[in-house]
Amino acid sequence: MSKSVLHLVAGAFLAAFISLFAFAAPAAAGEVEKRGEAYVIYLPGELDFYEVFGRLQSEISAANWEITNIQNIDTGLMQYGVKIQNKVISACKSQLLAQAIKEDPFISLAVPCRFTIFKDDSTGKLVIGFNDPAAEAKALGIKNHAAAGQATEELKTVLKTMLDFYGK
Repeated sequence: MSKSVLHLVAGAFLAAFISLFAFAAPAAAGEVEKRGEAYVIYLPGELDFYEVFGRLQSEISAANWEITNIQNIDTGLMQYGVKIQNKVISACKSQLLAQAIKEDPFISLAVPCRFTIFKDDSTGKLVIGFNDPAAEAKALGIKNHAAAGQATEELKTVLKTMLDFYGK
């Protein structure tokens, strides 16, 4: 092979190699999806469940929501021979709750808001989601549910933050 052909091949290879790294688009994060009256995201199953669980708690707190309870569903079901990874985080934002109760005290039937995180064995993915507070308010016949709608948007932001952090 002549020197000029080798030079061209090497140049083409180098250009292709550089384009793989210099122009590669960042991995797009998934989307927050509606599932029934809930919003969910799916994260790669190879992520450490407990690390993601801790991060979720941090993101809820960073959004100025108070974590009121953690239910260890996985621990509770071990006595029945069920080995899963599943937690529920109850959360409340007192300012929104005060507004919601002024709008209609029956909203108390739908509090606190709840996030869940679990490993879906059928897909191998980690699932994080919450039931839509606005949908719960509507189901209770609450006509003025602006605070519940605001809660929904804030909780969706927590999911988006988790997606942005962990990617698709």
